[in-house]
Amino acid sequence: MRFKCLLCGECCRLYWVPVTHVDLRRIAEGTGLKPRDFAAPIPKDAVGEWGVPSILLSDGRRHYVVLKKRLDGLCIFNKLSDGRFICSIYDRRPSSCRFYPFVYIPGDVVRLELAKDAERFCPGIGRGPVRDLSAEAEAAAAREAEMDSYREVADRWNRLVASSKVGGTFDEFLEFALAAARGLKFN
Repeated sequence: MRFKCLLCGECCRLYWVPVTHVDLRRIAEGTGLKPRDFAAPIPKDAVGEWGVPSILLSDGRRHYVVLKKRLDGLCIFNKLSDGRFICSIYDRRPSSCRFYPFVYIPGDVVRLELAKDAERFCPGIGRGPVRDLSAEAEAAAAREAEMDSYREVADRWNRLVASSKVGGTFDEFLEFALAAARGLKFN
Protein backbone atom coordinates (compact mmCIF):
# COMPACT_ATOMS: atom_id res chain seq x y z
CA MET A 1 0.00 0.00 0.00
CA ARG A 2 1.33 3.40 -0.95
CA PHE A 3 0.51 6.18 1.50
CA LYS A 4 1.95 9.53 2.48
CA CYS A 5 0.17 11.97 4.78
CA LEU A 6 -0.30 15.25 2.88
CA LEU A 7 -1.37 17.17 6.01
CA CYS A 8 -4.68 18.21 4.44
CA GLY A 9 -6.60 17.86 7.72
CA GLU A 10 -9.57 16.00 6.20
CA CYS A 11 -9.33 13.11 8.65
CA CYS A 12 -9.19 15.66 11.48
CA ARG A 13 -12.43 17.21 10.21
CA LEU A 14 -14.43 14.16 9.16
CA TYR A 15 -14.15 11.95 12.20
CA TRP A 16 -14.83 12.13 15.90
CA VAL A 17 -11.71 10.81 17.61
CA PRO A 18 -12.43 8.44 20.50
CA VAL A 19 -9.89 8.53 23.32
CA THR A 20 -8.94 6.08 26.05
CA HIS A 21 -7.75 6.68 29.60
CA VAL A 22 -4.17 6.30 28.33
CA ASP A 23 -4.77 8.90 25.60
CA LEU A 24 -6.19 11.30 28.19
CA ARG A 25 -3.10 10.94 30.35
CA ARG A 26 -0.65 11.21 27.45
CA ILE A 27 -2.29 14.38 26.11
CA ALA A 28 -2.75 15.99 29.54
CA GLU A 29 0.86 15.38 30.51
CA GLY A 30 2.16 16.54 27.14
CA THR A 31 0.14 19.74 26.94
CA GLY A 32 -0.44 20.74 30.56
CA LEU A 33 -4.17 20.90 29.79
CA LYS A 34 -6.84 19.31 31.91
CA PRO A 35 -8.75 16.54 30.10
CA ARG A 36 -11.92 18.66 30.36
CA ASP A 37 -10.19 21.22 28.09
CA PHE A 38 -9.78 18.77 25.22
CA ALA A 39 -12.20 15.86 25.77
CA ALA A 40 -15.98 15.73 25.61
CA PRO A 41 -18.73 13.12 25.88
CA ILE A 42 -20.78 12.34 22.78
CA PRO A 43 -23.97 10.29 23.22
CA LYS A 44 -23.65 6.83 21.74
CA ASP A 45 -27.29 6.81 20.67
CA ALA A 46 -26.63 9.93 18.56
CA VAL A 47 -23.66 8.49 16.64
CA GLY A 48 -24.14 4.71 16.64
CA GLU A 49 -21.90 1.79 17.47
CA TRP A 50 -18.16 2.44 17.11
CA GLY A 51 -16.77 -0.74 18.61
CA VAL A 52 -15.06 1.11 21.46
CA PRO A 53 -16.11 1.22 25.12
CA SER A 54 -18.76 3.71 26.14
CA ILE A 55 -19.37 5.20 29.57
CA LEU A 56 -22.58 5.67 31.50
CA LEU A 57 -23.17 9.21 32.77
CA SER A 58 -25.68 10.71 35.18
CA ASP A 59 -28.09 11.49 32.32
CA GLY A 60 -28.66 7.73 32.03
CA ARG A 61 -27.14 7.55 28.54
CA ARG A 62 -24.00 5.87 27.22
CA HIS A 63 -21.33 8.19 25.81
CA TYR A 64 -18.06 7.91 23.95
CA VAL A 65 -15.18 10.09 25.11
CA VAL A 66 -13.85 12.08 22.14
CA LEU A 67 -11.48 14.93 21.35
CA LYS A 68 -13.26 18.25 21.11
CA LYS A 69 -13.72 19.95 17.75
CA ARG A 70 -13.66 23.58 16.71
CA LEU A 71 -16.64 25.26 15.05
CA ASP A 72 -15.15 24.53 11.60
CA GLY A 73 -15.19 20.82 12.45
CA LEU A 74 -11.45 20.37 12.88
CA CYS A 75 -9.92 18.77 15.94
CA ILE A 76 -8.90 21.43 18.47
CA PHE A 77 -5.29 20.31 18.19
CA ASN A 78 -5.13 20.93 14.44
CA LYS A 79 -3.21 24.11 13.60
CA LEU A 80 -2.68 25.78 10.23
CA SER A 81 1.00 26.33 9.49
CA ASP A 82 2.35 27.46 6.11
CA GLY A 83 -0.88 26.41 4.39
CA ARG A 84 -0.84 22.92 5.89
CA PHE A 85 -2.63 21.44 8.85
CA ILE A 86 -0.30 20.27 11.57
CA CYS A 87 -1.27 18.22 14.60
CA SER A 88 0.02 20.18 17.58
CA ILE A 89 0.11 16.98 19.67
CA TYR A 90 1.48 14.70 16.96
CA ASP A 91 3.87 12.84 19.29
CA ARG A 92 1.09 12.45 21.86
CA ARG A 93 -1.87 12.02 19.52
CA PRO A 94 -4.51 9.39 20.37
CA SER A 95 -3.77 5.87 19.29
CA SER A 96 -6.72 5.87 16.88
CA CYS A 97 -5.10 8.77 14.99
CA ARG A 98 -1.87 6.85 14.65
CA PHE A 99 -3.46 4.36 12.25
CA TYR A 100 -5.41 6.53 9.85
CA PRO A 101 -6.13 5.86 6.99
CA PHE A 102 -5.79 2.28 8.19
CA VAL A 103 -7.96 0.47 10.69
CA TYR A 104 -7.11 -2.80 12.31
CA ILE A 105 -9.30 -5.81 12.81
CA PRO A 106 -8.37 -7.51 16.10
CA GLY A 107 -8.16 -11.26 16.43
CA ASP A 108 -5.60 -14.03 16.60
CA VAL A 109 -3.93 -12.38 13.61
CA VAL A 110 -4.26 -8.60 13.42
CA ARG A 111 -5.46 -7.44 9.99
CA LEU A 112 -5.03 -3.94 8.66
CA GLU A 113 -7.48 -2.44 6.16
CA LEU A 114 -8.24 0.98 4.76
CA ALA A 115 -10.78 2.88 6.83
CA LYS A 116 -14.27 3.08 5.37
CA ASP A 117 -14.49 5.97 2.88
CA ALA A 118 -10.75 6.72 3.25
CA GLU A 119 -10.16 6.34 -0.49
CA ARG A 120 -12.77 9.06 -1.13
CA PHE A 121 -11.43 11.52 1.43
CA CYS A 122 -7.71 10.89 1.93
CA PRO A 123 -5.56 12.29 -0.90
CA GLY A 124 -2.45 10.61 0.53
CA ILE A 125 -3.59 7.11 -0.43
CA GLY A 126 -1.66 5.88 -3.44
CA ARG A 127 1.13 8.43 -2.94
CA GLY A 128 4.58 8.18 -1.47
CA PRO A 129 6.57 5.01 -0.93
CA VAL A 130 5.06 1.58 -0.46
CA ARG A 131 4.35 1.29 3.25
CA ASP A 132 5.63 -1.63 5.24
CA LEU A 133 2.74 -2.06 7.64
CA SER A 134 4.72 -4.01 10.24
CA ALA A 135 4.99 -0.93 12.49
CA GLU A 136 1.23 -0.43 12.24
CA ALA A 137 0.68 -4.12 13.07
CA GLU A 138 2.83 -3.79 16.20
CA ALA A 139 1.01 -0.61 17.16
CA ALA A 140 -2.32 -2.40 16.62
CA ALA A 141 -1.33 -5.08 19.12
CA ALA A 142 -0.41 -2.39 21.66
CA ARG A 143 -3.68 -0.57 20.90
CA GLU A 144 -5.65 -3.74 21.52
CA ALA A 145 -4.04 -4.15 24.95
CA GLU A 146 -4.86 -0.50 25.69
CA MET A 147 -8.48 -1.04 24.58
CA ASP A 148 -8.78 -4.11 26.81
CA SER A 149 -7.57 -2.00 29.75
CA TYR A 150 -9.95 0.84 28.82
CA ARG A 151 -12.82 -1.63 28.54
CA GLU A 152 -12.10 -2.68 32.15
CA VAL A 153 -11.98 0.97 33.26
CA ALA A 154 -15.27 1.75 31.49
CA ASP A 155 -16.93 -1.39 32.90
CA ARG A 156 -15.87 -0.51 36.45
CA TRP A 157 -17.07 3.06 36.00
CA ASN A 158 -20.40 1.92 34.56
CA ARG A 159 -20.97 -0.41 37.52
CA LEU A 160 -20.23 2.45 39.95
CA VAL A 161 -22.67 4.76 38.18
CA ALA A 162 -25.37 2.07 37.93
CA SER A 163 -25.07 1.38 41.67
CA SER A 164 -25.07 5.12 42.51
CA LYS A 165 -21.64 4.89 44.16
CA VAL A 166 -20.49 7.91 42.13
CA GLY A 167 -22.43 10.87 40.83
CA GLY A 168 -21.77 9.98 37.23
CA THR A 169 -20.61 13.36 35.94
CA PHE A 170 -18.19 13.61 33.05
CA ASP A 171 -15.66 15.42 35.24
CA GLU A 172 -15.79 12.56 37.74
CA PHE A 173 -15.19 10.09 34.93
CA LEU A 174 -12.16 12.04 33.71
CA GLU A 175 -10.63 11.94 37.21
CA PHE A 176 -11.43 8.23 37.45
CA ALA A 177 -9.89 7.54 34.03
CA LEU A 178 -6.71 9.49 34.81
CA ALA A 179 -6.31 7.65 38.10
CA ALA A 180 -6.66 4.35 36.25
CA ALA A 181 -4.11 5.42 33.63
CA ARG A 182 -1.67 6.32 36.39
CA GLY A 183 -2.15 2.91 37.97
CA LEU A 184 -3.85 4.30 41.07
CA LYS A 185 -6.50 2.37 42.92
CA PHE A 186 -10.07 3.31 42.29
CA ASN A 187 -13.38 2.12 43.71
